Amino acid sequence: MKHTLDEYFPGFIYPANELSKFIAAGDIFTIMLKGGAIVHHHAEDRDLFKQWLLDHKVYDIKAN
Repeated sequence: MKHTLDEYFPGFIYPANELSKFIAAGDIFTIMLKGGAIVHHHAEDRDLFKQWLLDHKVYDIKAN
């Protein structure tokens, strides 16, 4: 699995440092921003996007 510490994920407009936690259902990610807003993202590569979130220490609600 490719690991990336790039601040932005291709096709996702929010930088990693603005993300608080997430939950995934299939290829749809529901993400809470640190400011409290909720955003949704359809990931073309579910595994790679999830790994990017985890690499940036974004809290995975299902895993914890």
